[in-house]
Amino acid sequence: MVEHDVAAFEELYERRKRHAFLYARSILGAERAEDACQEAWLRAWRSWGAADARRLDAWLLRIVRNCAIDTLRSSRPTEELAEGDLPPIEDFDESVVAALDASQVGQMLEVLSAPLREVLWLREVMDLTYADIAHLQ
Repeated sequence: MVEHDVAAFEELYERRKRHAFLYARSILGAERAEDACQEAWLRAWRSWGAADARRLDAWLLRIVRNCAIDTLRSSRPTEELAEGDLPPIEDFDESVVAALDASQVGQMLEVLSAPLREVLWLREVMDLTYADIAHLQ
């Protein structure tokens, strides 16, 4: 690998390592996010140069997402839930307005399903465009 490529990868790593971890944590929780990120960076390194240089952030986040999903799949519960075991669903609009205290945002995010939490994170925290988010999905 050319030294320039190594420097470009290191620059991406330094710029996005925290965001990659936080994104993985938003999908997996803190306990498993670090392992998923390590796997993601390894996959990114192995396929370095295959991505569109204009979309490296989206490319990397897609790898992080895939690693997080792989982790979720490997630890899925084997027991199916009966329909009656599911909690009732509140009216989401009313619960958001009532709980709009900044100190409770983390708790509110945990209430969302993983896909909704992921899209909200990508748009509001990572400031990705809707096109980039759609590309990740």
